This record gives sequence, C-alpha cells and structure tokens, in this order.
Amino acid sequence: MTDVTETKELTEQERKEQIEYHLAELKKLRATPRSDWHAGFEALLRIETHKYADLVHIRTEEEIGEVPPRTDFVILVEDEQVEWEKAIFRIFRKINILEYKNPHDSLNERVLRKVCGYANLYIGIAEHEGVRPADQVTISIFRAVKNPDMFEAMERNGTLVRDKIPGIYHVMGYTNLPFQIIITSELEGEEYAAYRALTDKANKADVERIIKGVGQEKDDSIREHYRVLLQLVIEKNPQFIETIRRDDAMEDVLMEIVKDKVDEKVSTAEAAKEQQTTADHIKDIMESFGVTIEKAMDSLKIPQSQRSIYTGLVGKRMQ
Repeated sequence: MTDVTETKELTEQERKEQIEYHLAELKKLRATPRSDWHAGFEALLRIETHKYADLVHIRTEEEIGEVPPRTDFVILVEDEQVEWEKAIFRIFRKINILEYKNPHDSLNERVLRKVCGYANLYIGIAEHEGVRPADQVTISIFRAVKNPDMFEAMERNGTLVRDKIPGIYHVMGYTNLPFQIIITSELEGEEYAAYRALTDKANKADVERIIKGVGQEKDDSIREHYRVLLQLVIEKNPQFIETIRRDDAMEDVLMEIVKDKVDEKVSTAEAAKEQQTTADHIKDIMESFGVTIEKAMDSLKIPQSQRSIYTGLVGKRMQ
C-alpha cells in the first residue's frame, strides 16, 4: 500500500491516474452482476460501433450520481458529423442513454419515467454547467417485443408515434429530450438480423445470416464480440444446433468463432484432471510412508500457492 510520503512524491498527473484507478475498482465492486442478455446486447453494440473507431465510445453501467442508479449503456459520440447507417441510431447526438430490456423484463410506464429520470439526472449532476448539454442528449429503450396494451393506449393519447421505419417508436410528452423505443422483433431487413435473433424465440434464418456474415469478418476484436453474441443466441435457442451441424459451412464458421471458448474448456478440464492425478499421488505417498500431507507435498515439490487446492482434493478422497 502506498504510504503518505510516497503519495506526496507523485506528480499531479500520477495522483489523478491513481484516483481514477481506485474509483474504477470501487465501481466494479459496487456493480450489480450483469445478465447474459446484457452481455449479448453489449457485444452487438460494439460490433455496430466498431466501424466508427475512436469517434464513438460505449460506457456500461454508467453511474448517475453519488449513490447512483445506473443506466445500462451510454454511447458517447465525439464527432457530430458521424453518419449512422442504421435508422435505429439516427436520433443519436453527442450523449445517448440506452436502456436494454431483455425479453423477460417489464416495459411499462414506470420504466419510461425511470429512464427519463436517468437522462435528466445525468445532465443535472455534471461537474460543470454545459458539460452535458440537454440539446445533445437522447434516450433509447431496446426490447424484443412490445407491451401491446401500453403501446395502444399511448398511441391513442398521442404520446407514442410510429416511425416510418417498422420497429421504431417515438415517445412524446415524457421529456423534451429525443426519446425512442426500438422493438427489435419488428425491425425489417438483413441488417437487423442480429437484433431480431437476440431472443429465446429467434428465427432460424436470422441465426443463419449472423453465422454466414461472421465468415466474412476478418477483424479479431469484432469476431470476439460475435462469439459472445452467437454463444448467447445458440444457448437460448438450442433447437438450431442440429440445423447448423447439417450445414458444413455454417458449422465450420461457428466452430471457428467459439474455438477459443472450447479450447479454454478443454484446457480447464485437462488442468482439473492433472490436479486429480497429483492428489492421488499425494494420498498414495501419505498412506505408503505414513507421512503428513505437508511432507507428501514437499516430496512432490508442490508450490505453496497450490497447496490449499490439493489439501481440499486429498481431503475429499480420504473421507
């Protein structure tokens, strides 16, 4: 731990970096576990924004105050001239608050008001006036399916307006910030296949489009995001596994994408097997020579850092 004397010798920049590091670590400790659905949606967002390089940044679980609620994602756009290809991003400005609701989360009026509160609080608690100007903030909610009763009621009273693009709805009257709801199951076109597939009721054609599209991707970082996305989609839609296996091209792409994960599992399994074998050797030495477990581990030169593992394994074998 750095003592007071060391701290005083740090430069102002070093002190700032140290504070930022500890704040980031504190944020991790306080963060609530994120669902696998959110990990999949984050992977999709990173695939979408990768092409904009350093002009667009994604922040996850962004804190909104000193004892903070958190919004799922904030997308920061460095250059206002960024031209978004997909219609679902065309309301975006400099600061974009995103709330992702997985297929089993509620979408009701309380959620709408909560997200509006997040956005306004995010503007209001900025360190300096104008750092987060209201005219540069937007709100988006993404969900696989809509709440029919709520949507019909809102359309009747004029607080929800359908965009000309299917799946995009503009919310009126809750805030003066641009506010949209994206219903991913209603989005049309191959470019939205991944959004439609991010559900436990995915369409086979959409899953196939994603897998075939990945085969053309050369960027390793994007392929990693696809791996996260595809792993979730296949896990939630296991009925497609046999279909994929019957198509050699698709199976090759999928296996290549998840190869690292498979290798990791194989490596973990092999390490566990080696540990079990070593534990058996320790037990044999103890029984054959009547020595303690410590002496047996000494004879096998087991590192101190691993001894607690083998103590537990040998204990289970001797029960």
